[in-house]
Amino acid sequence: MHSFKVLFKYMIEQKTHLGIYGVIQSDNNILLIKKSRGPYKGKFDLPGGKLEHGEGLCDGLAREINEETGLTAKDFKLYDNYSVTVDFNDGKKEISMYHVGLIYLVIVASIDDIKETTDEEDSLGSFWHTIANLDVEQLSPFAKMAVKTIRNEPQK
Repeated sequence: MHSFKVLFKYMIEQKTHLGIYGVIQSDNNILLIKKSRGPYKGKFDLPGGKLEHGEGLCDGLAREINEETGLTAKDFKLYDNYSVTVDFNDGKKEISMYHVGLIYLVIVASIDDIKETTDEEDSLGSFWHTIANLDVEQLSPFAKMAVKTIRNEPQK
């Protein structure tokens, strides 16, 4: 019985997460949020997240962008799709998450007045970053892939 408890304690929960994310650019800058929790805690990420039940893709992305950045999205164009498996501990258990993202290029009504404070969900604020100067090691996997694509760098 003891060995079963030990084995169970070390089992890894597998999850699949489908999210929608936006690439918002202004000149040579990209808007990223700083993650406050989850597998990308402390990293910069594309604004976005998961859909609510029955929500359309662009409606959900517009909602997430507004919640995380304070900006109003007005136009969307499907850009790419990314997937990655990330292993992390959520404080209670080990998780292996298969993360799938639909990535959109997003035009916003105005780039002024971005929210630089927490959204009380999973963002510590949104910030403009110069694309050429970004350290990709500070980025979530999807943000890293998007920045490398914009820079025309290989994805390795």
